[in-house]
Amino acid sequence: MIDFSTLLNALPDKYALCVSVFIILCKLVTVFVKPPATTSKLAWLYQIVSLIGLNVGWAANRLQIGKTGIMVARSDAGEAKAALAQANIPLASPKPSDRPS
Repeated sequence: MIDFSTLLNALPDKYALCVSVFIILCKLVTVFVKPPATTSKLAWLYQIVSLIGLNVGWAANRLQIGKTGIMVARSDAGEAKAALAQANIPLASPKPSDRPS
C-alpha cells in the first residue's frame, strides 16, 4: 500500500502545499459532482480524479461510476438485502481491499 505521507515528505517543501491542495480539490470534485454514466466519455477522467482525491477503501464515495448508493437504516439492512434477493438483483460485493481485516 502507498504511504501518502511518505510521498508528500519526499516532495520539496515548496511543492507539498500545492500537491496537498490539488488532492483536496480532487476530493471536493468527487463530493459535489455526480459520477458520470459508465458509458460516458468522461468516466475515465472522473476515475482519475477520484483516485487522486484518495477515494479508496473505506474512504470511497457512496456514489460511484456504474453503482448506486441507496442508504437504508442499519436495522433495515436485512430486509433490504432480502428484497433485492427476491427481485433477483445481486449485491455488489466489495473488493478484497475494501473488507475490514
